[in-house]
Amino acid sequence: MNLSKRNALIFLCLTLASVQSVFAQDKIVMKSGDVITGKISLIDGDDVYIEPSYASEFAVDLAEVETIELSESFETELDDATVIDAQLGVNAAGEQVAIVDGVERPIVLTDIARSSKPDEYFDWGANVDFNSTVNSGNTDSRNTLLFAAGNLKVGDHRHLGDLTFRREETDGIDTKKQDLLNYAYNWIFADPWYMGGSFSYERDPIRELDHRYTAGLLFGRDLFDDAHRFLTFSIGVGYSDEEVAGVSESGAVGLWMLRYTQKLWDGVELFHNQNFTQQFYGVDNLILKTTTGLRFDIIDDLYANVSLRYDYETDPAAGASKDDSTLQFGIGYSF
Repeated sequence: MNLSKRNALIFLCLTLASVQSVFAQDKIVMKSGDVITGKISLIDGDDVYIEPSYASEFAVDLAEVETIELSESFETELDDATVIDAQLGVNAAGEQVAIVDGVERPIVLTDIARSSKPDEYFDWGANVDFNSTVNSGNTDSRNTLLFAAGNLKVGDHRHLGDLTFRREETDGIDTKKQDLLNYAYNWIFADPWYMGGSFSYERDPIRELDHRYTAGLLFGRDLFDDAHRFLTFSIGVGYSDEEVAGVSESGAVGLWMLRYTQKLWDGVELFHNQNFTQQFYGVDNLILKTTTGLRFDIIDDLYANVSLRYDYETDPAAGASKDDSTLQFGIGYSF
């Protein structure tokens, strides 16, 4: 075989392999005899999630499944806490097996505690929310919130950040001008455990907060991290510098952070962010900031949202209330 024919044959083989990988389908065979083909993203507890070509992703009761065939290996945790990289398949006798390093071994589907695709080496995501409320009549008011959040993961290194701009005005008088930036770096040294650092900046001249800088060291753990839910928490210590009502203070702080998202059902997502900062200087101020809400898919990456933001300080500036809550409705976009 001459060189040109051999190159053509290699090219043809590579093309066929790539086409096969693009159109590779997973398969679920139900005990009733029904067959569902598509892309499986997760086996978790009592459900297996599959997205066929003709519909959005949905959950199938694992107890009603006879066999599952995966087109690629998943990271699989069994009920006895054993973790294997396995491709689920069916042997010549039609029995469910797990294929580990090319070797078939019998497996019972209900013994799978969790099975999902291995984490991608590079992954990122971002979303931007815009909420605004305008009232006129006996009281003229305007409430505007712009919130942006993003994450970037490269190997074992993860970056999380969010930015908030809040403006409130009543009868022509500014009642809130809050700017808030949060950033966290995670080094996942022993999945799901990580360590890293954080930085935050906040100003709100209406509450006489001229600035608050906080930097810290964190230690945390991911409880869930897949296409359907993400839950992580971390604790740490750090240093804060602030100026409130013209008085500057600084010192050690304790930190607590929690991030949670969960797909409740098709097109609806719950999210919750929580930050505690305990100041160990001055009047030992405890600062709490939480955001809880729902996102509802509209079309493609556009969604509607409703969120409740709650801030609390045990010792705010003189004349400022300890707590501050805002219910917001708006739209957002995911990247």
